[in-house]
Amino acid sequence: MLKIAIYVSDHGFGHATRSVALAAEFNKFGIQCHLVSKRPAYLFKYLNPDLNQLHCRAIDTGVKHGFQLRTDIQATKSALLGLLSRRNEILDVESKFIRENKIDLMISNAPYLVTEVSAYTVVPVFCVTNFDWYFIYHDVFSKDETMKPVLNTIWALYQRIEASFVLPFSHAESCLALPKQTACGLIARKLDKYSDLRKKLGWADNEKLLLVCFGGEGVMELDYEALCLAFPGKVLSKQTGVDAENHFLINAETDFIEYMYNADIILCKPGYSTFAEATQFNKFIIFCPRENYPEEAALLVGLESYPNKLRIDSLNRSQESWKVLFSMLPVIKPLPAEYRNMNSRVCSVILNKYFSDKGAKADLLSVFDLGSNNLNYLLFDLTRGQVLHKAHWTTGLGRNFAGTTLSAYRISKAKAVLKCALEIDSQINSEKIMLATGVSRLAENALEIKKWAEKRYGIGYRLVSPDEEARYVYHAAFAKRSGEEACIAVDIGGASTELIDLNNVRNPRGVSLPIGLLSLLQLVSMDSTPVLNVITKHLEKTPWGRADRIIGIGLTFSYLAAVLFREPHLDPDSLDGRIIGRDALERLLRNLDNGDHINYLPYLLSPGYLPILRLSASFSLILLDRFAASEIVVCSDGVAVGYARWRKYKRKVN
Repeated sequence: MLKIAIYVSDHGFGHATRSVALAAEFNKFGIQCHLVSKRPAYLFKYLNPDLNQLHCRAIDTGVKHGFQLRTDIQATKSALLGLLSRRNEILDVESKFIRENKIDLMISNAPYLVTEVSAYTVVPVFCVTNFDWYFIYHDVFSKDETMKPVLNTIWALYQRIEASFVLPFSHAESCLALPKQTACGLIARKLDKYSDLRKKLGWADNEKLLLVCFGGEGVMELDYEALCLAFPGKVLSKQTGVDAENHFLINAETDFIEYMYNADIILCKPGYSTFAEATQFNKFIIFCPRENYPEEAALLVGLESYPNKLRIDSLNRSQESWKVLFSMLPVIKPLPAEYRNMNSRVCSVILNKYFSDKGAKADLLSVFDLGSNNLNYLLFDLTRGQVLHKAHWTTGLGRNFAGTTLSAYRISKAKAVLKCALEIDSQINSEKIMLATGVSRLAENALEIKKWAEKRYGIGYRLVSPDEEARYVYHAAFAKRSGEEACIAVDIGGASTELIDLNNVRNPRGVSLPIGLLSLLQLVSMDSTPVLNVITKHLEKTPWGRADRIIGIGLTFSYLAAVLFREPHLDPDSLDGRIIGRDALERLLRNLDNGDHINYLPYLLSPGYLPILRLSASFSLILLDRFAASEIVVCSDGVAVGYARWRKYKRKVN
């Protein structure tokens, strides 16, 4: 699993919300993100806790604001000099953090001290931003000669960045210090599901909502009572003490973007993230520029083609003035294409740069292993034989499968999961192949997924036979053999189970059994025949006698190990090599039989996985009995890795 540390500027809320949007997109690709920020934790709380960690530290100071959000030059200078006086301390803390968490890539948005950390840890640093702090400070301290050495230092630190991804609404001067620039699309948080905020709060669908937001820095002079009396609807803000019946105090527990999604009009300062989020929802924006803030010039130029906006020069307006303004607002016009969300593409472009730099002369291979319940992804360096990134997602493709046909719903869900992965992978310069196993061998209409993926993404497709799957499992598990021990690899899927003899190097023998966790669970609901007897009867047909060890391949054994070892987050790579013994399995089943399942719930993907947990443990015990094996060794590599290693092996022998 790739691990990225995102360093967030300690200025306002915009850098934090953009970083949240970027991290959420990386999460979709199974990448673990560590966010380093001193911004309020509630800005990050909606991220996936399994794939994100928040670290409360500041690595820059931004700009300090005073009344009406004017730049406080002296306060900014004091904070900046204080930060640089702690330069060695920051370097020590962050270098240790990068090494201990085994970070693969650092992303700056847009702190400059991160580049010094990169020099000490040999971990590359990219920058994703619409401006650099050299540009801001050069303007702020234009009349202060004593700050020139500081500006030169910041410039020099930015020059160590290995790749800069410049967001829209910027210009050449605002990113002057950033080297190796690539223009990229708009990053903004988005709602993945319909918001029912109006319904929850009892607001009518036709009730007009005005959202007032001025970011997380400074104070704006605004007569809220006059504003509320003038607006023909509800006014939503964080301002306390407003004496108006139509004023609603925003609840910090509700994600701010939900208010923005439901609002009709946004009253704001020209802030990058506010503009980005408001424009992607095609909201009408009323904005009031700030004094002495250089970033705004580029933002206002970037907003020129957005039709649904109005600039005002002052917030100090009377009730009557506000009333006239609201009565003159035009009808909302369609959203121009340049304001649409590009999170997936930005994420993809960043990853392509990282992997290209990591193996500049390598042949990269993207493998999508589509099983009966899960989609496993692998990015592999064929030149070096190195795993670059692994991820997995649940598709449920084979659930409730009966007869010969997959339901339209299951195919649609599998396509949705594939779409997320394929779109991010699309910009990575790699050979792309989909391996179909399990239920795809049985379902007549599984080729619908093949045709869709080939047509839309140009990806190759391979329906893997049982013999081929045995070969790939062999290459995945062989490294787990120990000396002369007799070992059998077992891969329990959703619709089938593969067993491979690891002792025959030249011609590995495999057996494919027509049973898997999903098919066995379905059997439980349809037939009174004890499932354990079914497993035992199938295993009796396998041609081998005993084995010293069983190598447990894939997610079934990783899930089981995560529960047995009380791992709060499922990271298959961290479970690789763990030993599952008989005693642990028997204790787990005994506890489940006694109704003691509460202690296991925190380690499950969901409470609905309890039947799968029980079945996985029972299946594992039967395997130990059948082959008189002492233990099961977890192997996080599966068919995808085995296929990639086989490709590498074929290159070598040919």
